[in-house]
Amino acid sequence: MLRKIIHTFGIRAFSAVINLFIAILLSQYLGAAGKGAQTIIITTISFILIFANFVGGATLVYLTPRFPVQLLLVPSYAWTLLMSLISWFVLSSFHLVLHLYILHICLLSVINSVMSIHSNVLIGKQKIRESNYLVMIQTIMLILSLLIAFLVIRHVSVDSYIYSLYISLGTAMVVSSVFIRSSFAGIRILPTGQYMPVIIQMFRYGFQNQIAHITQMLSFRLSIYILEEKGLAAVGIFSNGISIAESIWLVAKSMSLVQYSWISNSTDREASASLTIRLVKVGVVLSILMIFPLLLLPVSGYTFIFGKEFAGVKPVIWTLLPGVLVYNISILLGHYYSGTGRYHVNTTISSAGLVLSLILYFSLIPFYSITGAGVATSISYAFTSALFLWFFSREYKGWFREMIPTRNDFRIVITELRKSMKSHS
Repeated sequence: MLRKIIHTFGIRAFSAVINLFIAILLSQYLGAAGKGAQTIIITTISFILIFANFVGGATLVYLTPRFPVQLLLVPSYAWTLLMSLISWFVLSSFHLVLHLYILHICLLSVINSVMSIHSNVLIGKQKIRESNYLVMIQTIMLILSLLIAFLVIRHVSVDSYIYSLYISLGTAMVVSSVFIRSSFAGIRILPTGQYMPVIIQMFRYGFQNQIAHITQMLSFRLSIYILEEKGLAAVGIFSNGISIAESIWLVAKSMSLVQYSWISNSTDREASASLTIRLVKVGVVLSILMIFPLLLLPVSGYTFIFGKEFAGVKPVIWTLLPGVLVYNISILLGHYYSGTGRYHVNTTISSAGLVLSLILYFSLIPFYSITGAGVATSISYAFTSALFLWFFSREYKGWFREMIPTRNDFRIVITELRKSMKSHS
């Protein structure tokens, strides 16, 4: 398992570096306002994907070992198209984004969702390596497309970013289809009755899981839309700050992908809880080490990287880092409950977090702008993590005694890393 985690971390670390270059490229060429527009676009796509994932989302990881994949794909595709159509009507009616971007956002959501469906099927089959490659392919194609648009074609605009998304997501979707091509062999339209047992399970687990994701997404990203009242430049600065601060989740998210796949295929809850504790403490310690460079880099360093309009990035990072650090706990405990099929725990916790976030956002952002958004988001992260620990402590007594990192925890990681390096040499 740790070898899979190390492979996942390597791929995602590479993708994180590429994503940093993408953020730098967009900031340098589009400025704070252009970066803000890009943030609104990608955040809106993310919201649509959450609703699309009611049927074709992460619950596929849990259901893939339990049902024929062919029965899972058809409902997932159909639901994705339906959510895209509904999103088009909602965005057109409420003017949440500029009208010229609405159709692009909906089409890109469909492409992204199909790729996500295929990726979740791969994870459910414990084909973590293939799923990781999709992440790498998408990020590489995105930055190559942007470089060609900005440096070769000399077309510097938000439109170039949108067309680059089509190229990168489209390529990843095609590759993902190749990875699961064996599942297409038996796919066909069956009578509705044959899909009903699967659809009931997909909605049952999908509703529980996605309600948690919806409330979580609102908790953590609603600030973007509220902050938009302060101007797109403020959104651009805040988005860069939050992207950098949340980069320390790379370790926990890499571990959680493998953790979720393993727990979903396991029936030993005690072993799953013990594994989760070990991952939490290793993840937190490694994340602390990742924080120091972010704190030591001066303001001039951030303006050199992103441009002179982004001097406010470092204060955002300072306000976010305490909450971002402890949220490592939420990432791994959340995947523990998802892997054991108890999505209602995640829903309960994220709903409580949303209530607090709404209070903080509407109280702090109007008066303190970017700083208020950072403080509110950080408190929301910390509150959510505290609730997860409280729920976990009710079923796994004495967990806190195991939370102190030991040499053995890191010795295992180092040993597996060496094995992984030898196997690839």
